[in-house]
Amino acid sequence: MESASSTGVNVSAAAQVGIVGQADLANGTANANEVYQVTTPVKARGLFGDGSMLAENCVDALTEGAYPVYAVAPERIAVTGEDLTGLSSTSGTLANAPGPEDAAEYAFTVDSTPKTAILTLEDPSTKTPDTDEVYVNPVSGDFELDAAPSTSGDVDYSYFDYETAAGVLYDEEGERLDLVGVLNENADAVAGTHAEALQHAGLYEFSVVIAGASPHIPDTTAFTNSYDSSRIQLLYPARNGAGESFIGAYLGLRAALGINNSPMWKRLQTQKELAVTLGKSQQEDLVGEKVVPVANESRGARIVEDLTCVAEDNTEEDAMRQVLHRLIVDYVTEVTYLVSERFIGELHTRAARDALANIISGEMDNLRSLNAITGYSINVEKVDAMTASVDVGIDTIDPLRNILATITAGEVRTTAA
Repeated sequence: MESASSTGVNVSAAAQVGIVGQADLANGTANANEVYQVTTPVKARGLFGDGSMLAENCVDALTEGAYPVYAVAPERIAVTGEDLTGLSSTSGTLANAPGPEDAAEYAFTVDSTPKTAILTLEDPSTKTPDTDEVYVNPVSGDFELDAAPSTSGDVDYSYFDYETAAGVLYDEEGERLDLVGVLNENADAVAGTHAEALQHAGLYEFSVVIAGASPHIPDTTAFTNSYDSSRIQLLYPARNGAGESFIGAYLGLRAALGINNSPMWKRLQTQKELAVTLGKSQQEDLVGEKVVPVANESRGARIVEDLTCVAEDNTEEDAMRQVLHRLIVDYVTEVTYLVSERFIGELHTRAARDALANIISGEMDNLRSLNAITGYSINVEKVDAMTASVDVGIDTIDPLRNILATITAGEVRTTAA
């Protein structure tokens, strides 16, 4: 029996991952809003276009340990002549986002004069464009003009429909997926995918969404995490030195670990340079907001924590403050329901209830032998003539956080044989 929530029942298979991200479909064979099972780098690049965000994240996921990767490209939708005439200042926001991360894809015209677009992942309002320039944030759609329109203004651009693509991924593979990565920090794209995860969790199709907290956080002390959920994990930074998302690489690491181990303090071998280097105090600020800091180190980006976005006062999900815990609980829930389904239609006897308890106990023993849980309790009782209740309690394993090492020069201790 295979688990659809975490790993195989014997925890010998990798966790299953899905990715939603922008692709270059003009140079790939894939169709938008169609899920593909990717097993090789060649297939990834052939489907989604060599060098595209989705293709390279699939390759990184495979390299780090995922197999296979379920990937879907959002539809790219063109917008022509979006009106900017009523803009009263130099700052504005496109009606749709996220857009392409290519400045040539944005054509602003203000008072009959074309503007040269410059992409930035920071807040464009903090920039000062030169004459006939415009700064554009492709993630949020915010832009900053050199001068506000006086008589007319419009812009041609395109955007990606992440919400629809995420819905397709969950509808087709929700029963299989454990982790779903979003390759863009756009608020609507992330929120839409999280909403899908919550909806499918109600159908016992469990997963955790992985996304970047923001493309750029100028002041970690001022950052606020708007989520309070164990179904989402936010990373920062989530882009490498080239400004490209590395969510796929992180998914690959988690896929290889399954529920046997935490990614805490593990390194991404495919990511040697990140867009941001965080100091200790900045990491602490992010941890306080339930965001996972990623340390920029030459030996590979290091994952500092494994937090979900569960707030401090969320007692209902208190036991799922780490993704590892969330996956273990999902796994146990899945196994309990699958085993229980076998007994529907059996005679309602003590022997049948004991057999149900024994099978579930065997699955829990497997988890305990693998150190995924430290203990469990099972109680199967009669409710009425046609109903039995199954109560399973577990203690999830906590990862080792700290090692205190003392090195003393000039002192050697020997132990007598």
